[in-house]
Amino acid sequence: GCRDREVSNTLVLNETYKQHIDKSGKVDGSQPKTMLLLHFFGPKGKDTLKYQEFYSFMDNLQSEVLEIEFSEFSHGRGVISEESFAKILFRYTIIDKNEYQEYLDRLKQRMPHGRGITFKEFKEFCQFLSNLDDFAVAVKMFSYADQPIAQADFKRAVKLCSGHELDPHVINTVYQIFDIDNDGKLSHNEFIGVMKDRLHRGFRYHSYKYQNWDGYKVCVRHEMKNRGQLYR
Repeated sequence: GCRDREVSNTLVLNETYKQHIDKSGKVDGSQPKTMLLLHFFGPKGKDTLKYQEFYSFMDNLQSEVLEIEFSEFSHGRGVISEESFAKILFRYTIIDKNEYQEYLDRLKQRMPHGRGITFKEFKEFCQFLSNLDDFAVAVKMFSYADQPIAQADFKRAVKLCSGHELDPHVINTVYQIFDIDNDGKLSHNEFIGVMKDRLHRGFRYHSYKYQNWDGYKVCVRHEMKNRGQLYR
């Protein structure tokens, strides 16, 4: 299953790293000693990375990065506005500024007095995006010839691909952003294309040289802050 694949990949990474350790315990020139490798396998590359440790690391890192994004727009409050939610979704995409503004104007017109989106709801939506390829397959079960889908079908496709349900208000907000014709239907191909753009571009960070693990996290925070200035 999925866990077996994760364990297998982890063991491959572990063995690949160890193959580049010479007899003196140093990393040879063909394998850069990055912060992640040091954190996972130790300075000599002899530590073993367990599945649960790797899973916890990824979950904690994702949560911390999402909290950084969320806090930039929440300003200490427990929610972000629907407009801020849209800005976060578009912040790493390559849509032009005119189209970007059209999305925001349409949302503000349709939801002038939203109730806001909590961090829990925001995090659940971002976790759903990790299953975007599965969602693309699942949504075809509820659409005919790639026709736009209603919110109920969107909700069922999310549940099918992730095993979890999104808050109805979050789904409705997504529809107010992407439903151009305001007919209650969503062009899922457009939605998937924009969200894939965000996922693929969101973590292409520049290289920074830090001396410890805390420095690596500072790098993540630094890049999140700088990149967030584009769409504010």
